[in-house]
Parts: sequence; C-alpha cells; structure tokens
Amino acid sequence: MFRTDNQDDQDDLGGIFRLGLLATAAAVAIGLVGGLFRLSLEHSIVWLQSIYLSLRGMQPLIGFSLMCLLVTAMTLCAIYLVRRFAPNAAGSGVPRVEAVWRREMPSESNWMFLPVKFCSGILALSSGYALGREGPIVQMGAYIGGVFGKLSKSAADQRTLIAGLAGAGLAVAFSAPLGGMLFALEELTRRAHPRLVIVSMVACTTAVPVAQLLVGTGEIFPVPHLEQPGIAGLLLLACLGVASGFAGVLYNTVILRALDIFNRPAAVPLWLRGTLAAVGLSILLWQTPFFTGGGEALVRELLSGQQLFAGLAALWLARFALGPLSYSLGMSGGLFAPMLAVGAIQGIGFGMLVDAYWPAVALEIPLCAVVGMAAMFSGSVRAPLTGIVLIIEMTGLGNQAVSLMAACIPAAIIPFWLQQAGIYDDLRERLLRAQH
Repeated sequence: MFRTDNQDDQDDLGGIFRLGLLATAAAVAIGLVGGLFRLSLEHSIVWLQSIYLSLRGMQPLIGFSLMCLLVTAMTLCAIYLVRRFAPNAAGSGVPRVEAVWRREMPSESNWMFLPVKFCSGILALSSGYALGREGPIVQMGAYIGGVFGKLSKSAADQRTLIAGLAGAGLAVAFSAPLGGMLFALEELTRRAHPRLVIVSMVACTTAVPVAQLLVGTGEIFPVPHLEQPGIAGLLLLACLGVASGFAGVLYNTVILRALDIFNRPAAVPLWLRGTLAAVGLSILLWQTPFFTGGGEALVRELLSGQQLFAGLAALWLARFALGPLSYSLGMSGGLFAPMLAVGAIQGIGFGMLVDAYWPAVALEIPLCAVVGMAAMFSGSVRAPLTGIVLIIEMTGLGNQAVSLMAACIPAAIIPFWLQQAGIYDDLRERLLRAQH
C-alpha cells in the first residue's frame, strides 16, 4: 500500500527544520482559508434555504420559475468562473494533485486559481448540487503548499508540501487530522518516507485547530455510543462490505459515464447543459429538498433515526444519479460527501433488512449507516485505512474499529477482484488523456 523509498529525501536536520516551518506557515494559511470556506458555505446554505422556503410559499408557477432562475444563474456563474479564469479548478482537484505528485503535470501557478476555486465551490455547493466541500479545500491546500514550496528552492520539497497540505485540506474539511494525514500517504502519494510523514503530521496538526477557531469543534456526524456487535453481527457487516464494494464499482462507472456523455463538445452546449441541470435540480428542490445538497445534513438526519425510510430506495436512486451528474458539470466540488451519503443510505437499508429478518442479531441501524459510509469509501476510492480513520474521527466511534474493518476489507477487495482502479486513478488517467 505504501512505498518507503527515500530517493527525494535530504535527511539533514536543518533542511527538515526549514521544511517543517514552511509546512506550519502553509498549514495556518489553509486552516484560515478552509475554515473561511466552511463558514461561508454554512451561511450561504442557510441563506439560500430560507429563500427556497419562501419561494415554495408563493404561487407555484411563480415560485418555481423564480427558483429555476436563481439556481440557473448560480450554476452558470460557477461554471463560467472555472472555464474562463481557472480551468484547473474544475471538479474535486484530487486527481490533479495526484498527477502533480507523480510529475505528470506541473503545479498550479495561476494566481486566479484560489479565488475561483473558493467562489465556484460556494456557488455550486450552496445551490443544492451533490458535491462535497472537501474537494475544493484539498485542492486549495495543495495550491497553498505549492506557493510556500517555492520558497524552499527544492522541487522535491515543493512536491512534499503540495501533498502534505492537500492532506491538511481534507483534515480541515472534516475536522479529521489523522484521516487527512493518511489520505496524503495512502491515496495521494502511496508513500511514507520520513519527510512526507513529518510534513503531513505538522500540517494536519496545525491546520485543524486553526480552522476550528472559525467553525468550532466537535464531530461532523455526532453519534451516540454504540455497542460493538458480536460475531454474527460482524459477519453481517462483512456482507454489507461486499455489497458496498460492488456499489462503489457501480458508482465509479456512473461518474465516468456521466463525464463521457456531458463533456462531448458537440453533444450539448455548455450553457444549455448547465441550464438543464439547474432545472432538474430545481424540481428536486421544489418537490423533495431532502434529496439535494452535499450530503452532510442528509447523513445527520439519517443518523438521528427520526427520518421515515419508506422512500429509502427513491432516495438512494436520486443520490446515486445526482452526485455523478453534479460532478460532470465541471464546477468546483468534491466526491467524498455525496459518496458517504450514498453509503449511509445503503447501510440503513441493510440494517432494516437485518432487523426484519434476523432481529436476534440486534444490529443497530445507526451502526450500519456508519459502517456503510466507510465501506462505500473503501469500494470507490480503494483507500480502506483512510476510510476507517476518517469515519472514526467524523463520528467519534473509536470503539467500532473492528466493525469498520470487517466491512472495509471486503469492500476494498471487490474492486481488485473486478480489476477496477479507484475513482481518483481513473479520473487522473482521464485528465492526462485530455491534456494530451
């Protein structure tokens, strides 16, 4: 999983100390930028939801028309900002960061990148598309790492700072320092040489508390204490992992096919594509607003146990389609949060089946939702260790490590068996083909 070659390392104490200082300064910057992004997004979502609510209180035709106009304007503005000023800001940015680490692409040098990534992300995520906040913050972290890396006058150290600060961006997005560090090591670089480990640790340790000065502390998905299941429950969770592995493969396929369809230059003009997507999103916002958004509010509602699950299948289908569709438009937004929402829905559905047919196992439905998120991440991204630690930090369920491992191991094996790469590997290859 990790490589430990030291070909880029310069093990002198002075060099590591200077690199640590640069990582600390860059981490403060991404902590402030990422925290401001999260804070701005939270306020924007609340503001727009109040507008949507007031529009639904109007005469239906007038209210829906105004909603379509508002969503369309935000969609086209988010797309235009990226296409016109910073094309490299499209999507989650993780595949591009991986390509920079592999020396397949140059680091970002456009000074417009940071404001475009920030503003396009706020517009896309707050309007109701199924996109995650982690993608923009990860790529902004990589950009900041590259800027500070230029001060080191070492190409190897600049790459190390780009990777480490990208991991710090994920840590800031989910208040998960260990998850961010492991993301940099397991997914972005697949290496664990000393300088990268030190930079990642310093960056994540510094960036998260700085961001929390703006957004507060606490888990993203607080869950009451859950008892660890017995052997029968763990075996059933392994079955959930197998199902999630296949679901992750299918989800990746849908994302790639959506990109193929909507990115054909001669197929549909960009403005028309954005308008049609905005009208479709407006219909969901008008009829079933619960189905929309990045997924974090949805997961919190599902984990609370207060949501009726009669429409769980419809919710799963809507989220399974909305995430890839939202990503294919080329706005700034990530894949993690929508993917986790799909995993939570799958976990809840599995828990309901177990409760109906094997009630003696006493497998708690919130536990199935939590495990479903980690398993879906493992099946799609093929980074099980990151998924496990990330979910533990986001929920505070440190006592469920065995449950998470029981599901994530088979979920990560299924894509290997089917010979499908992780979603970011596929997207990186797609990005490189487009460049050439």
